[in-house]
Amino acid sequence: MADTDTETLPNGTGPLSAEEEERLKQRPADIDADVREMERRKRVEALMSSKLFREELERVLDQQLHEGNDAPLLQRIREMVGGRLHTGSLRGPSCVLPINDIRGIEGVGYEKGEKILRCKLAAVYRLVDLFGWTQTGISGQITARLNTAVEQVLTTPRGLLPHEVTASSLVKVDMQGVVQDQGTTNFPVNVEGFSLHASVHAARPDVRCVLHVRSAGALAVSCTRRGLLPLCGEAALLGDVAYHRVPTGVLDNEERDKLVRALGPHAKVLMLSGGGALCCGATLEEAFFQAKNLTAACDVQLRLAGLPLDELQLLDDDTRRQMYEASRKPPTDTAKWRVGGEEFEALMRMLDNAGFRTGYIYRHPLVKNEVPRPKNDVEVPPAVSSLGYLLEEEELYRQGLWKKGTGKTGERTRWLNSPNVYQKVEVLETGTNDPKKITKVEYLRVEAE
Repeated sequence: MADTDTETLPNGTGPLSAEEEERLKQRPADIDADVREMERRKRVEALMSSKLFREELERVLDQQLHEGNDAPLLQRIREMVGGRLHTGSLRGPSCVLPINDIRGIEGVGYEKGEKILRCKLAAVYRLVDLFGWTQTGISGQITARLNTAVEQVLTTPRGLLPHEVTASSLVKVDMQGVVQDQGTTNFPVNVEGFSLHASVHAARPDVRCVLHVRSAGALAVSCTRRGLLPLCGEAALLGDVAYHRVPTGVLDNEERDKLVRALGPHAKVLMLSGGGALCCGATLEEAFFQAKNLTAACDVQLRLAGLPLDELQLLDDDTRRQMYEASRKPPTDTAKWRVGGEEFEALMRMLDNAGFRTGYIYRHPLVKNEVPRPKNDVEVPPAVSSLGYLLEEEELYRQGLWKKGTGKTGERTRWLNSPNVYQKVEVLETGTNDPKKITKVEYLRVEAE
């Protein structure tokens, strides 16, 4: 039998071992530590939920990171503030790196048009990553020309993955690739890849955006001798497709002339032999529209690659032309939508709903901010309410004049349809020894027949 001073388990099953006694002694200290940790986390969460605190802290971190003071620690704090930023890809819902990171004083150095273009270009990089078109990592540039008056183009520095591109990290260069604005990174410009885009921008003023698609489907079709076949509507929406073989490295003047001649004055899709395709557009929306249709058309062709050519039904030239012209016309119910603009705005809503903060200015917001108001701003007086009708119905019911089958709606209609008659009545003045006659206007209600 165990001694009376020996500790037993709470359920009385037996004595405690030395290890269990030591664990029981440490349990109060562990509980206190857990409580303190929970309180600390609640305090940190309360601070992180403050928008002003986050913006100020991010500004300080950016400044100190540029100065090079304690970079590893500051980078860890930056990742904690921004929330799971670096996950390696945007194809999951965990990455919330904001697209529009130009805030406060930082936005003063950019014109309004350039800031909007930066946000849209960075958003296109996120869409390219979301759609899975980034098969080769950091290759596959997207460029956007500021305007036709100046020869300045926005591009990304070499070394950034598509999900890391933000509005402030874009680099502004001229047609020769000379940096005009470095952005917020220290990475250089991909001169080899930019030479392709510069050739198109310099020769085609109508093209403001060039998107280099290097998806698996586009790379596969660009390696075939047949090229892109008109098998589906997505292929017809591309219009004329040009083909060219581009050498490696920076293009010289002769190779640039060959590329421009192959693209022609009207084509907006250039298939590069073994290198994907260049999708051009007057806007970023149109360039992304072309890239999306090209990728879909290439996927359809690859699914039918096992069939001989005579077994495939190709679209004739008239059908392709009609489909292409119809896609370039704005919808009848809306005014002046550019090519691909309506779908692009929906994609921006998708990114904003996921927390990417695109900075996109919507032409047609999904939810109206203001409640619809009447045409005039005159408020309805309280006298014109349903209370008067209720009192009137009650009085008619008491007098036995309420007819069966006449409800509140019928009584209101009868009241509104009855003519308004006014009559002048002379009454004697009251409160004086010498009353005078006063003319008043009284309202007479005439029942509608």
